[in-house]
Amino acid sequence: MLPFWTSLLVLCAAGVLAQNDSVVEPRIVGGTKAREGQFPHQISLRRRGSHTCGGSIISKDYVVTAAHCVKQGNNVAPANELEIQAGSLLLSSGGVRVPVATVTVHPNYNSNGHDVAVLRLRNSLTFNSNIAAIKLATEDPPNDATVDISGWGAISQRGPISNSLLYVQVKALSRESCQKTYLRQLPETTMCLLHPKDKGACYGDSGGPATYQGKLVGLASFVIGGCGRAAPDGYERVSKLRNWIAEKASL
Repeated sequence: MLPFWTSLLVLCAAGVLAQNDSVVEPRIVGGTKAREGQFPHQISLRRRGSHTCGGSIISKDYVVTAAHCVKQGNNVAPANELEIQAGSLLLSSGGVRVPVATVTVHPNYNSNGHDVAVLRLRNSLTFNSNIAAIKLATEDPPNDATVDISGWGAISQRGPISNSLLYVQVKALSRESCQKTYLRQLPETTMCLLHPKDKGACYGDSGGPATYQGKLVGLASFVIGGCGRAAPDGYERVSKLRNWIAEKASL
């Protein structure tokens, strides 16, 4: 299993997680099918042809995703094994596929957050109504704000991934409330997005976007206690990581 997941399980055993919760990587449960052009920044990250994670277009030449999607232990996935699919709501067809040229993982990525990687594409994307960049947020969404999360991840804890792009609306939860009730040692770079039971992120959604008012505010990192549980999902805070992302993506 990937390092961010295992490290947080160690924290759980040490009593860091509230309510004896465990943490796993994310996907979308209880979602609604996205409309054409609703999330033109959303991409499917593929390794050796198979969908592994989500991500977001931030320029014609760069996408951003979670570090754990491309790094396991000390090993970073070779760029020549990676490609993205953009411009389609379906995993099985449509859109364009573009190979990845380089992979840059945040140097501080570990169990204490910084779960972010920037990928440079071998060929520039051509923007249209279904393929477009999203701006990086400078601030977190306010407490209790409605945030959209999206992806092709599994539709239940042990279910299959979705062929259709799905999205769910979740609520931003204050760091204080999240730490008090769910995750005592919440990484500084991570925010909590709360949802009701049978909703939220699940396997295959990792690295995918959380958006608020048309800007990228988060990257899917982990879920607490299993997919679809009435507990928050952990998303990396773009507001805390945007300077590094912008530097590596030449924004």
